[in-house]
This record gives sequence, structure tokens and C-alpha cells, in this order.
Amino acid sequence: MIKTVDRYNYIWPTVDLSMSPQWQHLKAKRFYARELSENEESLQKDSRWPAMFPSSMCLVTTQDGSVSALEKVVAPVIVNRFPYVMTLSFCTKHLSGRHHVRGEFMKHLEKGGSVAVQFIQPGEALNKVMDTIDAVKDENTDQRIKATRLSIRQGVSNNAPVFNDAYLVYEAKLIEPSKDYIGDSIYHQPFQDIGSHRIYFLEVTAIQLRQDIAEGKSQIAWESLPVWQPKYELPRPKRMHSDVSDPDKYKKLYNPHYKFPAKNTIAFNYDTIEKGMAVKKLSTQIISGNDDSRWPCFFPSSVGMVTSLREDGTPNLMPCGSTAVVGRHPFIIGICVAYAQINERYKKRSSLDMIKQTGKFGCGVPYVDDKIVEGITYAGNRSLSEDKYKITNAGLVVDSSFDVPVLPDLPITFVCKVVGEVKLGTHLLMLGEVVRILVRDDVSPDNPLTWFPWADVIS
Repeated sequence: MIKTVDRYNYIWPTVDLSMSPQWQHLKAKRFYARELSENEESLQKDSRWPAMFPSSMCLVTTQDGSVSALEKVVAPVIVNRFPYVMTLSFCTKHLSGRHHVRGEFMKHLEKGGSVAVQFIQPGEALNKVMDTIDAVKDENTDQRIKATRLSIRQGVSNNAPVFNDAYLVYEAKLIEPSKDYIGDSIYHQPFQDIGSHRIYFLEVTAIQLRQDIAEGKSQIAWESLPVWQPKYELPRPKRMHSDVSDPDKYKKLYNPHYKFPAKNTIAFNYDTIEKGMAVKKLSTQIISGNDDSRWPCFFPSSVGMVTSLREDGTPNLMPCGSTAVVGRHPFIIGICVAYAQINERYKKRSSLDMIKQTGKFGCGVPYVDDKIVEGITYAGNRSLSEDKYKITNAGLVVDSSFDVPVLPDLPITFVCKVVGEVKLGTHLLMLGEVVRILVRDDVSPDNPLTWFPWADVIS
């Protein structure tokens, strides 16, 4: 297990930013700053993400009637609740050996129209799949599943093959044109091209969860934030008076050390048991209850600390659990913001109007720390309309001297300009091109952020 953990641990940075001409030291602010204007020549030399954003990984299979294909995907994310939709992003342009065209897999996906998104716990089986994907080129993606020498079966709602070693499987299909809850047309096509990548929108049709997990005999263990240790602490801001005092208001909880199932999660209400897996089939019916409308099962995601400005200059913070990097050139971060009024959990966010009005937002990277977790919980349960001192009362410092509000407590902040939006049903996917990155100057190879992109299963 130690070797497996070491293999998948992601550590950033690996080079000293002070030694790189791409980064400018803002000494007074204690940040390194990088303006993100990249050309294809520089990307050919190094197309790695210019800074860390914690993203999970998954394995994806598809079947087009005659051919089965396998690929790995970084940053799968749930983007909409009703219908239940996830996105997968694939490279369509050759940038480097790291970012190259996934044309064969995409061809099979678009022809077959469905996928099985799978999660295998760290260990020998996961190593075999990852090694095979690395060894067998994309043009031979149809040979990968057989080359793993792992046993497979067919999905329950589509023909995409499923690894028997997978403890969690999301079956999904390319979404079809439909209307949202107010009757507006959505999903004119099941994908969107943006720069170097194509974003697919996939409606979840069924979820498979290993029976022992569904019955509570085992748990999925997920660390949703990276680990980091600041070398200096900022003074805690003085809490301001707030009129918010409603003990009966619905509250969302947040814990970066997430276990599923557990007392603070909903039960996995499956329909049947098939081949050792608890199976739940999904519909598009809107569920209005706050708890009943939660995600029906665990899906690995992190949190982006999305900041914006109100017209009067008041800074705002919205922790967003559906945040992901969706494109490399340009470097695009997608955030999902509710616009539908379903209940207290899913209702139109004031952040949405602010981001649309200004055309920009910040996206900070939180880390495992009691103060940060407290801030996420507070900000996630308060609207700026209720508490104009929302960030301060969340216990976080805010710097409003940049183009977007910046939280100096966080190690990394991406400054984004809005370049597109996609209406999804209950949420809007806001696409932000990163124009600047700010990194605290106590982030270094000697003091890096550490991230593990796979969940585990424990007894």
C-alpha cells in the first residue's frame, strides 16, 4: 500500500518559484504571481498545469457495439442535480506528450453514446489498469481492457464494460436535448469544445456500489482537500455584527475527512443487488426535500473557494464542491452555480449575479486546516444578502486590492475571466479562463501541497 500511495501522491511545486522567470515575487503581498499567457511552443516543452488544483481521477469505459475502449480521466465532476449530470473532459489538440488527442476513445464514446465511470481502490488492480493505459497508445484503446487481464462484466443500464474490481460505478449516457425546470431549452448538443478540450455532458442512469459498502460493513474514505502547512499565520479578523441568527435554518456540513456511508451522509437507497453490487437507477424527477435531494451516492470532489465582487465593492465567497479544471489551452476552470429555486440546498446563488455582472471570479485552493474548514462551513451556509461581512465572519482575511477578492489564508488563487456559460438544468457551468495565478511565498518544494486523487475503502 505504501508504494501505491507514493505512486499516486501529487506534490506541488517541485521547483522553486523564485528561480523561475515566469513567476514574479510580490514581496509586499507575500505572493508569487504568474500572468497566464502561454503559447503552443512553451506548452510543447511543458504542458503540466501551471499550479495545483486538487482533482480526483477515474477510469472510463465505453462500448460502441463492436469495440470496447478504456481511458483515464482527471477531474470528473458532478455539474447538475436535476437531471444528475457529470462532465468528462478530453483533449482534442496535441499540446505535448502529456496532453494529446484522445481521438479514438472519443470516436467510440460518441458512436456508442454511453460510459461506465469507475473507481478502483489503490492497490494491484488499479496499478494494472493505469500501467496498461500508459503502455497502450490511444489508437489502440480497444486493446486496453483485454491487456489489463482483469475480469469484467456488462453494465446494468448500458453495454459499457465494468471491472469486477470496481467498488463504485457511475453509468451514464450522452445527454439529449431537453428543457430545464422553467421550460428553457438546454443541451442542444451533448458536448462543448473550448480551446484544447471537449467537455462531454453525461446523464447518470445508474449507480453501482459494492454491497458491503452499501450495507455499511465497509466505508469509502476520501480526503477532499490537499495537505499543506503554512509557515506563517495571518491574524484572525475581528468578527463583525451580523443579523443572521436562525437556529432552525437548514445547514450544510463539511468535513474534508469524508466517510461514506456515515451518520452525516444519506443512505444509499438501492433498488436491487446484482453480482455483489447494490444498484440504483436514476430518473430526472426533481426531489424537493433538502436532505433527499443530496447527491444519491459518494462521488469524489474537492472544493474551490470562489470569490466575487458585488456592485458596491463588497467581497463575496462561495465554497463550490463542483469545481474542476476542464481545459488546458487556454487554462479553464469550471464552476457550477445553482440558478434553480428547488430548496435551501439548491437555490439561486447571489454569487451568480455578481460573476455575471463583473465577468470574473477568483478560485482559491483550500487545504486541511481547522480554520479553513470552519470558513468553508460558515460561508457555505450564509448568503451575502444575509451577512455583508460574510468573509470576515467566516474567520478569513480578504485582500480586495486585486482584480478579484483574494484570500491570503489560501496557498493558491486562480484569477479567472468568464469566457462562457452552459445552462444545465438546475445549475450553470461558468467557464473561467485563468489569467493570473497567485501563490503564497511559503509554498515551496520544501513546503509543498500534497494531494492524493483516489479514494480508498476501509472496514
